Amino acid sequence: MSPSNMQSTNNAVRANWRKEFSPEGMKKFHEYADEYPNKRSALMMVLRLAEEEFGSITDEAMQIVADLCNVGVSHVQGMVTFYTHFKRPFHGKHRFMVCATLMCALENNTDAALKQVEAKLGIKTGEITADGLFSCEKVECLADCDKPPVVQCDKEHFTSMKGPQLDAYLDQLLKSEGKTAADYQGKPGIKMDQRVPTLPSHFNFPGESQVGARHFENKDAYSPEGQGELTTKIPGALATPLTVPVADGVNGANGALGSKHNAGKSHGSNQNGAGHG
Repeated sequence: MSPSNMQSTNNAVRANWRKEFSPEGMKKFHEYADEYPNKRSALMMVLRLAEEEFGSITDEAMQIVADLCNVGVSHVQGMVTFYTHFKRPFHGKHRFMVCATLMCALENNTDAALKQVEAKLGIKTGEITADGLFSCEKVECLADCDKPPVVQCDKEHFTSMKGPQLDAYLDQLLKSEGKTAADYQGKPGIKMDQRVPTLPSHFNFPGESQVGARHFENKDAYSPEGQGELTTKIPGALATPLTVPVADGVNGANGALGSKHNAGKSHGSNQNGAGHG
C-alpha cells in the first residue's frame, strides 16, 4: 500500500472512532479527574478505565485518553509502551506474565513456570494461541522476590507459582473457556507482533533538523510530512570560552600567558587595535 493510500485508510478508520467513553465510563473518569489538580496526573487511572471499556489499550482508546487528559497521543503512547502491565490488542484474552528478573530466574524458577505453560497451552514466551485466548511473555520484576516464581494472569497475582499450583490454575482457566490441554497439543503458537501498528512515536519533517523542530506532542502521526508550523527554533551558538577568546595574550608566541598588561585588555582588540583572528 502506498503512503497516500495508507494515509487515507488511517483517516477513514479514525473518522469512525468513538470520541469518549460510555456514559458509565465518563462518570468514572470525572470521579478520577476530580481527585487530581491536573488531568494529566490521572493518566494511568484513565488508561485502566480504557482497558475496561475496550478490553485492551487500542489506538482508539489512546486517542480518547489523550483528549480527556489534555495531553498528546504520543504522550499516552509513551506511557502505554513503557509500562508492560497495560494490555494491548496483540495480547491474548488471558495474558500470562512470568517474572524473569534475577530472583525469580535463580534455580530455574522462571523456566519451570514457562515450561508448564508451554506444556498446557503449546505457547512459548512471546506467543499467543491461534484462537487468541492465551498469551505468555517474560516481564521484569513483579515484586514478592522472596517467593519465586511470580506470575500474573490478567488481574491476578501469584507467588511460588509452579508445580501442582500452576497446573491446577491452568486447568481451571482452560475449563472456564471450555478447553482442555489436548486442544493445544501439536498446535504451535503465533508470535505476537508487539509493534505499535498505527501510532509511530514521531517522524522527522523536511528541513526541521536544520531550521527548527515541531514540539514532540504536536507531531500528528496522521498528518502528511511537512504540514504545520514549526514551534521551536534552534538557538545560535553560545558565547563560551570554547568559542570566543577570553583574554589578550593567552595564545602567545611561546605558548605562555602574555604580560599582565595585555591580559587585562578588552576581549575585542589588542595593543595594535587589531581584532582576534
